[in-house]
Amino acid sequence: MKKIKIFLVDDHTIFRQGIRLLLNLQSDLEVVGEADNGAQAVLMVQQLNPDVVLMDIAMKGMDGLTATKDILAVSPKTKVVLLTQHENKEYILPALKIGAAGYVLKRAAADEVVNAIRATYQGRSFLDPEIADIVVNAYRQGSEDAYESLTEREREILILLAKGHTNNEIAPILNISPKTVDYHRSNLMKKLKLHSKVELTKYALKRGLIQS
Repeated sequence: MKKIKIFLVDDHTIFRQGIRLLLNLQSDLEVVGEADNGAQAVLMVQQLNPDVVLMDIAMKGMDGLTATKDILAVSPKTKVVLLTQHENKEYILPALKIGAAGYVLKRAAADEVVNAIRATYQGRSFLDPEIADIVVNAYRQGSEDAYESLTEREREILILLAKGHTNNEIAPILNISPKTVDYHRSNLMKKLKLHSKVELTKYALKRGLIQS
């Protein structure tokens, strides 16, 4: 029997080890590699050519959404399943838009993860039952909103600003100049129609981008 080759991407070693043990117990599944960040994952996927990638979203450096986009660009036959704790539409809809084949919450039962791998390998999409309603409601209401128009950099800066960082503090974190931070800040506030730091923070809290 040809086994489904799986690649794991998560910045928590213990979590990766647990998933590896779970998947290797299945007679038709085989974990062929793993990475703890998005950039490393993109490079290794090109070398290993797995059938399915299980991808976390929130990681240091390159996040899971960016990594997913890059992986699909260099290995279009590979299926990417997001395995994450994020269950709000600000993550789910962009993930689906860039081509993720599946989206599963980390609190899901073990068999849901296995089912997602098998389904996406066979060319079907797979959504965690707990987020299916979120997706349906978002499309009923119209999935396009101002947040989706933000670039990845603008989203990073939005979150850092909402957490209380200044332009000068954000600059070294993202390895850009304070002037560039200010440029992105101005753009994102125009797109979101926000006029103050207080409004920006309230917006991020409401969206679930930061915790209160």
